[in-house]
Amino acid sequence: MALTATGIGSGLDITNIVSVLVDAEKAPKEALFTETETKIEAKVSAMGTLKSSLSTFQDAAEKLQSGEFLNIRTVSTGDSDFFTATADQYSQPGSYAIKVEQLAQSQKLAGANVSDPTSVVGQGSLDFSVNGASFSVAIESTDNLSAIASKINNSSDNSGVTATIIKSDTGSRLIFTSTDTGTYNTITMSATDTIGTGLSDMFNGVNLETLQDAKDSIIYVDGQKLTSQSNTVDDAITGVTLSLTKADVGSTSTLTVAQDTDAVKSNIESFVSAFNALKTSMDNLSSFDVDEGTSSALQGDSIIRSLESQLRKMVSERVSVDGVESALYELGITTDRDGKLSIDDTELSDALENNMSLVEGVFSTSGTGLANQFDDLVESYTKSGGIIDSRNDTYTSQTSRITDQREAFSLKMDKLEARLLKQFNAMDLIVSQLNSQSSSLTSSLASLPGVVSE
Repeated sequence: MALTATGIGSGLDITNIVSVLVDAEKAPKEALFTETETKIEAKVSAMGTLKSSLSTFQDAAEKLQSGEFLNIRTVSTGDSDFFTATADQYSQPGSYAIKVEQLAQSQKLAGANVSDPTSVVGQGSLDFSVNGASFSVAIESTDNLSAIASKINNSSDNSGVTATIIKSDTGSRLIFTSTDTGTYNTITMSATDTIGTGLSDMFNGVNLETLQDAKDSIIYVDGQKLTSQSNTVDDAITGVTLSLTKADVGSTSTLTVAQDTDAVKSNIESFVSAFNALKTSMDNLSSFDVDEGTSSALQGDSIIRSLESQLRKMVSERVSVDGVESALYELGITTDRDGKLSIDDTELSDALENNMSLVEGVFSTSGTGLANQFDDLVESYTKSGGIIDSRNDTYTSQTSRITDQREAFSLKMDKLEARLLKQFNAMDLIVSQLNSQSSSLTSSLASLPGVVSE
């Protein structure tokens, strides 16, 4: 009969012996798996840190890609109540005398009053024309004022009319307002009846009242008159948009446009700071601690080496600005021995005050401007499917392979444990049988004649 418990025959703790033997085989390999996984996780984390630093730098570079962020303007209107103003990079610094004679307004027409707005009006059509574009709305005999307004407002070919019901002491009436201001957007309207005269009685002839005429805005810039369809005037002064708010031809306001060198300087300083932060991040991710003998996650990594090389090359690039080659150092921005950028405040301020076109050209020239080059470089690393994503895919594959190897190794250890248990149990059975035979032999010898038991 086979033994059902290990170690009975030999007296050995077979389970513990097998466990120790299997662990001796398993521990070094599992430690290697864990060490490799830890290194991969550190690299993935490091890639995330690098990508974040690159994105921060890209945000700073993007603010120098366009003249919108370089040729920044400040606008002052004093304490004027007549308009507000904004100015883009194409505006020229200067002062302008502004008068607002008239604000633009929309035309408003009103139909006849009715005592009950829920009553039906008639059957036929309402025809509109605004700025040369016409549309018609079919009116059913069951339509009240609300239904008519809804049909007009929701008409797919509505060319610029909004219908609203207004209630007053004299009743309710439909008000038709041109969507846009100005005399070009005057509403022409007529009603045609197919049954009865209800529509004509409400919307034709003397029953169609003009509540407000369409008007153009009128302003004077340094004495020059300009008429506009809108209260937003963007063609009076190059690069300047005026938003008219009040009219009084007897009042003159002064508009002052100036170059905002402080804002541009701040954007450039942010760019330099972001570049240096990126360089610091790259140094930390690829460093080697001589005293501790430890390496950072990306020490010696080709991605860091390649990125450093490209950045170092770009900061020394010369950019053609109006046929003249210029570089960062001409703006007071130089590279130190550690590869970081530093600013000579005096030189940069001088460039901003006296040669803004050079500053704009070095950074934002289409294709070759440094801000555009840096943005393209960073994008190649951070975009979906870019260099960093490709590297992370490699790490994912490596992790997957280790997982497979762990599973295969675990199965191998299970088989080793089963084999050792089988071998030790077989040995234990043999020892048990030998012990049994020894005991039987001893008993037989003891029963022989002449053998005296002590």
